[in-house]
Amino acid sequence: MTDNMSFDTLNNIAKESVSGRLPLTGSERIYTGYFSFLWTCTAFAAATWAFLIGGILPFTGDTKLGILGYFIGTIIGLVPVILSGGLPSFRYGVDPIDATKSAFGVRGSILPMFVLLVVNLSWSYLLVALTSRGAANVYQEISGGPVSEYVVIAIAILTLLLGWAMTIYGPWLFERISRYVAPGHLIVTLIMLGLLCSHFGFFELLDTNVAPEKAYTQDKLTGFIYAIEFGVSASLSWWPMVGGLTRLAKQRKHLAGPAIWGLAVLGAAFISAIAALAAVSAGTADPTVWMIKLGGPYLGCAIMVFVLLANIPSMVIMLYLAGVSVQQIRAFARLRWSALIGLFMLPGLYVAFNTQWMLDEVMAFVSYIGLLSMGIASVMFVDYLILRREQLDVRHLFHSTPRGKYWFTGGVNWVAVLTTFASITFYLWMYNPISLRTEPAFMYLGAGIPTMLFTGLVYYVLMKWLVVGRKGAYPMPGSASVQDKEPVEVAL
Repeated sequence: MTDNMSFDTLNNIAKESVSGRLPLTGSERIYTGYFSFLWTCTAFAAATWAFLIGGILPFTGDTKLGILGYFIGTIIGLVPVILSGGLPSFRYGVDPIDATKSAFGVRGSILPMFVLLVVNLSWSYLLVALTSRGAANVYQEISGGPVSEYVVIAIAILTLLLGWAMTIYGPWLFERISRYVAPGHLIVTLIMLGLLCSHFGFFELLDTNVAPEKAYTQDKLTGFIYAIEFGVSASLSWWPMVGGLTRLAKQRKHLAGPAIWGLAVLGAAFISAIAALAAVSAGTADPTVWMIKLGGPYLGCAIMVFVLLANIPSMVIMLYLAGVSVQQIRAFARLRWSALIGLFMLPGLYVAFNTQWMLDEVMAFVSYIGLLSMGIASVMFVDYLILRREQLDVRHLFHSTPRGKYWFTGGVNWVAVLTTFASITFYLWMYNPISLRTEPAFMYLGAGIPTMLFTGLVYYVLMKWLVVGRKGAYPMPGSASVQDKEPVEVAL
């Protein structure tokens, strides 16, 4: 192949693969080391939303239990996400939406693609709102006067433009930037912890809680389960991002460690814990307020500026992953990369003019986003790890005719689609993230874990009864199962 093609041609193909849907070979992947992947995972999870979610944890009633519950929840939610979304994308070098075709069908994959777009773009627009509001607070602190809403809108639009400009360069840019942003985030968080301890004392902060009338509940066990549920929902909402990032990793041993340490421990739990302590001491969950209040007009503003600028790489990662996945639709695949990313900026203009609305709805937003991903992650877990035994035919993931292995009925595996929608109904029956209404069983396992178990069991039973052995090219009992540790080189 290389004898007949120039170096420039091969280089262009590699770039098109990374910014498109072609399966990536090992040599085309950009995360070649443990820490390169760790820093990107940390930088992604450590955006301002980690501070915002942390500020809400004390309202579970007990600050210590809220911090602990959220940490436990993020780990619980992340493990199935890595297994169901990360492994197939890593092994075969495919976009996570292409991987879902093996379970949902080549046309049924439109459902997980819709979820991915909602997840990634909603998170991106949330960062726009946080950045613009935070920058306005910094400006107000420096100028000493009120800030016009037009300034907030202008900053939001500028953030959108900056995100677009950085995204069109592809994943190489955020891989390099994350090397500095992630350690910087951890240093800034440690500085805030030092300021908190010097002002209030560490153990005194742990014993500080919000007023009982402001808490979601006065029962400590219920509050603890609420915090776990927040963590599970947040981690499950990362399902599309984990698959999209592991596609860019070169070695299997670099998957679980960097993802768990970066996304759950350092990026989410640690930063959210410090944010919870700062919020309960300052009396507000808004990080754009308590950062300046804690650090003072100079140091506080400097910290705030760094945190706001660090939102941009997280937004770039999500825009990149959305841009790759939406190329499932032929009309979008024909667009230039810069024009495609530009289309994602248009809904963000509404957010630019309504930033406060976006911030006010953040917790319901996080819960519902996790809900959308929950059923898909459960279906993919059972389908890829149990029914297919980690075996996919990558060529047929790109085969969109009835002759393909993953066509099912009319191009859709209706068992996967209906089971996913059933998971939404089951979750809302167990727990309503808006009203916080719960069923008695919620007190034992929350809602996310029972929903994933319910969805996985229903999917397995229905697939064995109706589909396996008839459609979908599932391996039969006794067939060989090959489990490569490194990426599979695929020739299309």
